[in-house]
Amino acid sequence: MFSCSTGGYARFRPRLEPDRPRDLASLLMVTTRCHSCSFRWPICSMWPVASAPKALPPPAAAGSVEVRFERQRSFPGNVLQVACELLFTSYFFFWPVGTLVWLALSPWALGWCSWAKLWSFSVLYTVQLVAHRPHLSKGWPFHWLLYGPLVDYVLGYHDATVIREGPAPDPKGKYLFAMYPHGVYGVCRAFSGGVGCWRTLFPGIAARWGSFGAAFFLPGIREMSLFCGCIDASKPVLERAVRRGENIILLPGGIDEMNLTDGESKDTQLVMTDRKGFVKLAIESGMDIIPGFCFGEKWIHHTIRLPHFIQRLLRPLRMSGTLLRGRGMTLMGFLDPPLGYVWGEPIKVTQQKPVDETYLNEVHQKVADAVVGIFERHKARFGYAEEETLSLVSAADAKKKVIAKKRD
Repeated sequence: MFSCSTGGYARFRPRLEPDRPRDLASLLMVTTRCHSCSFRWPICSMWPVASAPKALPPPAAAGSVEVRFERQRSFPGNVLQVACELLFTSYFFFWPVGTLVWLALSPWALGWCSWAKLWSFSVLYTVQLVAHRPHLSKGWPFHWLLYGPLVDYVLGYHDATVIREGPAPDPKGKYLFAMYPHGVYGVCRAFSGGVGCWRTLFPGIAARWGSFGAAFFLPGIREMSLFCGCIDASKPVLERAVRRGENIILLPGGIDEMNLTDGESKDTQLVMTDRKGFVKLAIESGMDIIPGFCFGEKWIHHTIRLPHFIQRLLRPLRMSGTLLRGRGMTLMGFLDPPLGYVWGEPIKVTQQKPVDETYLNEVHQKVADAVVGIFERHKARFGYAEEETLSLVSAADAKKKVIAKKRD
């Protein structure tokens, strides 16, 4: 008897067939697959590999693509997925804490490090932290962390599904990807990378993440962000990236949308009605806009809001005054429901400079309608009840709602 991924149990072992090894990773782990539920039976687990994403039949418009990332059933594979999820969700807190522990213990625990060497390293690191600012120019030229297998393991941990509606965009085009909602942590970023996710959905297209500036001055977080290809999200930096021919990925809702994340509410709120800067950038640069929506992120963590005065202190750094609580004593996301992400079809944009206000509002409304449409078409599939709604609010309204919650 075995547990079936469809939720039931089978009395007899279903018909199985060996997977055909296609690369080195496959040769290291040969499995068999159940025809009825895609359960993978490991024969040899010399080294676990990420579940190979499967391109499923088009779920919507002609040319649509759906990719599934399965949760590993084997013990080694499951451990690897959990480790990658822990690193991905905890790096923002892990690296500063790890740095402090290393500074405190290394002279005694490691032996080879003296206080003189430690202070020399700290001074040199601080100097380069202030003087070397790659995030304001081209960033780092290698993005192996974002487009590596770690992200595939994170998606597998969440048993994730990602969908691209419509045919693949032209690789020669210019695109601005707008992701919603921000969420407390923004785990939706995992859907913009990986070995089998992004390259399957958008072949021939690469994109740069725009990140908040304070991230590049925090030890460890700075390096993680640069390894993912992030640059500063300020308009001058993004404009230079566009002139170099690079595509852009943004979370337009920002910290205001982050603070509205509420897993207990039946209404998902997006800060969108007065966020038109990304649309203006797209029009000025002649970039088509590809909207996307992440399903389930509001449920994968419980939130603990810090006192209001701490939130006010953190706001100039573009940091949320919200702590996360995940599985056990970690920041790992809860397993249910599985995450889902849907990318809509590109919204065509005609380049203008200066931008006509009427046209700006027109394109912005198309983006809003596209995001709402994605939510309504796919919410039932990803565990949202029929009464779940999506609301678009302004940044000012978002701030008022957060203050009202504090008073309650």
